[in-house]
Amino acid sequence: MKYIRIIALLSVILMSALYVTAQSDRKIDLSKALKVGDTFVAPSAVQQMRGNEKVIDLQKLADKVVILDFFDTFCGTCIQTMPKLQQLQDKLKDRVQIITVSWQDKATLEEFFEKNKFLKENKVNLPVIYSDVYLKERFPHQSVPHVVFLYQGKVQAIASNKVITAEHIMELYANGTIDLPLKDDFGKGNLIRGAQNEMQIKGAVSLLGYQNGVPFESFRIKQDSITGLQKSSFYNSSIYSTVMAIWAKIEKSDYIPRSERLCLKVGDPNRYRDIANVGAMWYVQHAISYERLDAISRNDSAQARIVLHDLHSLMGIRTYKTIKNIECLILRPCPVKSYTGKLPLNGLTFQGSSVLAVMLDMGAKFPPVLDMVKSKETIKLGEYSKLDELNEQLANYGIVAEIGMGEQEVLVIEEVE
Repeated sequence: MKYIRIIALLSVILMSALYVTAQSDRKIDLSKALKVGDTFVAPSAVQQMRGNEKVIDLQKLADKVVILDFFDTFCGTCIQTMPKLQQLQDKLKDRVQIITVSWQDKATLEEFFEKNKFLKENKVNLPVIYSDVYLKERFPHQSVPHVVFLYQGKVQAIASNKVITAEHIMELYANGTIDLPLKDDFGKGNLIRGAQNEMQIKGAVSLLGYQNGVPFESFRIKQDSITGLQKSSFYNSSIYSTVMAIWAKIEKSDYIPRSERLCLKVGDPNRYRDIANVGAMWYVQHAISYERLDAISRNDSAQARIVLHDLHSLMGIRTYKTIKNIECLILRPCPVKSYTGKLPLNGLTFQGSSVLAVMLDMGAKFPPVLDMVKSKETIKLGEYSKLDELNEQLANYGIVAEIGMGEQEVLVIEEVE
């Protein structure tokens, strides 16, 4: 039952993430999509709000780098990026015009900007094109943030939001062109069938690097619709996240595999995970993509072990799980102390301490959680920002959370000769 509860909670979070991907229900017509290098024909008019309230004429901005930043009000990454975009706009206003674009209507956006304290505190006032149809048709996407660079009447780049930097803006402004990783939400990986004919056989394996224009796809096993063979694949994934995904199919875990549970015995840790959170440019250098076709259909666990063996052999690494003493947030029993505060009506409810541990791990405010309580009691918590505030509420259930050292399962990636 514990795993069912955890899966249910993770499903809710996954559905929220998919909501960002879904955006509007409008059917996408890819025949109208523009590609890098195409001429951009600006719409005759747009519906615009915010900024300096002066309507922007996209047809008259050929002398500036124009950045279209597609966003949704429920996309946390989009909102967190906006202060940086505002700073770039203020700093490079003679060379760039950053415009945020949304399919949502004016009333929805007005309410959102009015209530968002974060954007007010950071003085974000970028122009917003609302109720957009035209631009979304020319630059279709399934997830946001989605970014388009325009310059001198042409599409110069279609990318993710982390490539919006002063350096890239100035490079495009000075040179007239720029080469950035392509974000194509409709791209498809095709490693083996794109290889030589002799590779197109049962048991063929292909391990390559970054595939430009192919969306990230975690490790999956399915029947290939063209060959009828069992296909194991992942695309544009870090070595770290790939190994985690493969191990998740080999051996189920009841905890969140956070980076603190990763032990790298390697020469260059940055090769294995994006330590500095660079984003797209890091993936161009370090991401890996993989395909394998098999005539024999195996269950996920057995097939995952074969894929893991491929990685070990082809990359000169070995991976395994072990127990290590690391810093944890340890949940311990303590005397019950009634909570005198008032819990909000919309507080979160957890079916036992194991589910609470998973959700605390997902919040990432504290070190990985070690549950020494193993309580089945329903736990309800209100808001908290500090450990003391959390403990005031947990004491009501005879639980105290303390930061200390404890034995936790970790995943080891080790380079071998």
